[in-house]
Amino acid sequence: MRSFFRSLPFFCAFVFGPSIHLLAQDMSIRVEAVRLMDRAYAVSSSTKALPNYTQEVTFRSYGTNGATKDGSYKVIFSGEMEWSELSFGDYHFINLQGPDKTLKSNTTPPPLEILAMLKLIPLSIGRFDHSDTIQSITPATLSERPAKCIHFETVNGRTHQSNEVCVDAEQGTVLRWNVGDELVEDSQYYMFEGVWRPARIRQYINGKLRMEIEQKLMLIDGPIDWAALTPQNAVTFVPCQRYNRPLIQSAPQPSSAGAGPWYDVKVQGNIGLDGRVHDAAVLSDGRSELEQQAIQIVSQWIFSPAMCDGKPVPANASLVVHFPPQ
Repeated sequence: MRSFFRSLPFFCAFVFGPSIHLLAQDMSIRVEAVRLMDRAYAVSSSTKALPNYTQEVTFRSYGTNGATKDGSYKVIFSGEMEWSELSFGDYHFINLQGPDKTLKSNTTPPPLEILAMLKLIPLSIGRFDHSDTIQSITPATLSERPAKCIHFETVNGRTHQSNEVCVDAEQGTVLRWNVGDELVEDSQYYMFEGVWRPARIRQYINGKLRMEIEQKLMLIDGPIDWAALTPQNAVTFVPCQRYNRPLIQSAPQPSSAGAGPWYDVKVQGNIGLDGRVHDAAVLSDGRSELEQQAIQIVSQWIFSPAMCDGKPVPANASLVVHFPPQ
């Protein structure tokens, strides 16, 4: 199973699972699969300093019952300064980040749909490890583009997944990845500062459309008036010189979970100064009983709080509760 490592505002890599011994496979196919993913990373990432730019995003979240809600996300970037604005329903948030402090319009935790959107931006590029057995590479047509689809098996302990990643045969960009219960499609690529960027992103979970995103990046000409962008009545945060993340003291899983494979429920929450999980919430996947159990379980977990320069501070957390297969 792959792990995602996403950061704003651009591109990063994910790795498919911890290592095990390679199963029998055609090594020439594996070499080609690795080459395709290396190329995807090369055409979708940049190491050079970016000029001033703005990123404009609109998104639509789909509930498991088909209900929709729209939102927007905008970023203005210039060197060490970055301004961003998020809107989703009644939620509105402005953040102005500089080299020595960050100004926030409020400290209200964002809705889970916003966190889900931010995890889909930027694009994730994958690399295979020894837990992945490449089975085949087949031609396909995706979004009217010629593609090559890599089919592979991933084994992580007792968990066994059949996965697929498809890349553009001409541009080299990732068009689709289907790993576990998640399918993400990236399309309508355009060139920005020598790098291919997807203008449209669609996410499906268990076959249901959950998120649609449209984005564009544009260069900024002329000066930026940061004073005009400063949120009113802002809350000021100073970066930590030394930061220690929260550490688990007690986080028991359900006694029925066993050694896996599992049905995982992902919970978002805040680890407070008391080391407890507060504001726990789940982006529903349609199994409300298990999701409520997961919230109750993590509410009993205990952590040592995050530390900023020796003082405890609250920290956002992504937590996972394992249930037996459903």
